[in-house]
Amino acid sequence: MDKSWYSLDVSSGWIVVALLVAIGLSLLLYSKKNVPWHRSANVLMGFLRFLGISLIIILLLNPILELYINTEETPKVVLLIDNSESVITRIPEAETRKSIDLIREGIASNYDLSLFTLSDGITDSLSFDSKTTDLSEALRSVSNIYDGQNVGAVIVCSDGIINKGQSPEYLTFDFPVYTVGLGDTIAPKDVAIKSVIGNKVAYQGNQFPVNVTVSQKGYDNEELKVKVLENRKLLEEKIVTATNNIIKADFLLNADEPGLRRLEIAVSNLQGESTLANNSQQLYIDVIEGKDNILILAPAPHPDIKAIRSVLSQTSNYETTLFIPGIHTPPAIKKFDAIIELEAFSGVNYGAFESTGHWYILGSKTRKNQLSSLANILNINQKGNKTDLVKGNYNPNFTKFKLDNDLVNRFDNYPPVRVPFGDYNLSATAEALIYQKIGSVTTERPLLAFYDNGTEKSAILIGSGIWQWKLQEQGREENSQLFDAIVQKTVQFLSIKANKDRFIARPRASNYQVGDRVYIDTEVYNDLYERAYGNKITLSISNEQNQTTSYELIDSEVNSSFNLGSLAAGIYQFRAQTTLDQKNFSETGSFVVRDIQMEQINLTANHQRLKSLSSNTGGKFYTAAQADDLINDLDQNDYSNVIHTSIQDFPLINTWWIIFLIVALFTIEWFLRKYLGAY
Repeated sequence: MDKSWYSLDVSSGWIVVALLVAIGLSLLLYSKKNVPWHRSANVLMGFLRFLGISLIIILLLNPILELYINTEETPKVVLLIDNSESVITRIPEAETRKSIDLIREGIASNYDLSLFTLSDGITDSLSFDSKTTDLSEALRSVSNIYDGQNVGAVIVCSDGIINKGQSPEYLTFDFPVYTVGLGDTIAPKDVAIKSVIGNKVAYQGNQFPVNVTVSQKGYDNEELKVKVLENRKLLEEKIVTATNNIIKADFLLNADEPGLRRLEIAVSNLQGESTLANNSQQLYIDVIEGKDNILILAPAPHPDIKAIRSVLSQTSNYETTLFIPGIHTPPAIKKFDAIIELEAFSGVNYGAFESTGHWYILGSKTRKNQLSSLANILNINQKGNKTDLVKGNYNPNFTKFKLDNDLVNRFDNYPPVRVPFGDYNLSATAEALIYQKIGSVTTERPLLAFYDNGTEKSAILIGSGIWQWKLQEQGREENSQLFDAIVQKTVQFLSIKANKDRFIARPRASNYQVGDRVYIDTEVYNDLYERAYGNKITLSISNEQNQTTSYELIDSEVNSSFNLGSLAAGIYQFRAQTTLDQKNFSETGSFVVRDIQMEQINLTANHQRLKSLSSNTGGKFYTAAQADDLINDLDQNDYSNVIHTSIQDFPLINTWWIIFLIVALFTIEWFLRKYLGAY
């Protein structure tokens, strides 16, 4: 730490005035010629008084002392370790740890070292248990976390095998990336289930396809048995010949009883395989009784239609029907689970269609004089034909459903939509999921609002053109998760029939992965269907082996959810119970915890990917045996320290040594006057 210089915030003019006043007062006392001491003593005492008075006047001005402090930051080296399961599948874990420990010790002796892993981020411990490998996301996280810091280099220890995210070798960073190749680059002798593709949802009475891809190395022309099992019972088996490295096996299975089903897809074990962990995969399928029918109405073709339908087509839960008068014939059925109307209230007569859930999307063709039917939900008093360009801002207090907090900041990057300018009055029984944001100011005007009176549900989007949201998000993030969630949750809210049960218990998600925390949310209502708290709720969870675990909760406004932690893979049944007004209520359901085997599919290390990553970022590639060379090269780079300057302010009047100096000056003057015979 270096104190470079001091600065006072007082004008130099006031300092001059203080000095002149001090000189005047000193001369007034010591300009007399008839004094009982020598002239030199007179000058000394006058100078002492001048200093004392000057300091007093300066302190009365209450100046602020600014201290500029320079802090020297030493170079930081981030050690990013691929702690996925594939790293230690073929090379013993002890040998891999030995190489990594050698690198850690060599770097820590000369640099500020941070350890970073794929699954845990910044950490002090290391366990090779990550189920996936996403090097690109890990490097982006390092770049964001250490942005603005003096990062000399990032060292990536990995086998170069990725199974999630984009390939990292074409990314650019502000720091060089050195890579250390782990694993084995020689292809193993192995048979593996490479992929299993099947529907997440099937409808009872139908058949559903299961497409299996098997990879093999070293077993050319061998016969392989591919089996589909459920609860260890063989459902179907096919024998395929390994004429290529990739073999296909397709099955068509029956969806019989409704409910969750876990299927095991397995390939026969062969002698000499490097691992048997990748010889099977699991497929979970939810057999349900029927689809929700969604009707989309529009006066004319619009890109919003395609954006919404593309989201709903991602799940088999919905079947959409599009009706544009003059282009399509009216649907034969008249009752739907939900209706989405684009350019709502445009004066088009679509006919008599029924639904308890309706999504109104207002647009340029919407007629103001027809909005009166929404008066019990939302009133818009538009001023003339004026409009606003607005963005969306998420309402975290929305209660009907939640959006992922990690995604809602994407609203800032969405293109604005055009909405009516005027006064908005949202009824007390409606809620806004998204507020209108003009510039940097979030207003209380709703952009997307919801209404539920117990028998009918409505959603109102004030503006069209949301296809641009999906397009922009897909371009920036390589996915449209936020847009998809808005559409899916809106339609799900509208299509689910009103539940008047006084006790509700449901899992927060229907599908979890091994390692995820499992939550079951509960809701308890009184006779007026108002939330009630302080109830004792019991929960029992049963796995496929009929092993049961019990939990207990007293619900409150702060917590009404069971946190079950992470569970093993499988299908779980639950039963929740509570007592209200001496009546027993119960809820049952199920959820799935999936086990993913992505780390066992490809076991051949890809060091070429690591070499490209290092070459493109100004780093260098090393094998695990070249750890000493890596450390020596880092030492020769002679990374520079970075100096950060900060300013600390504090009032000069709080400085004790100045007060002490003033007292000392006047004390010495007084003593000399008395000693030399002052009158």
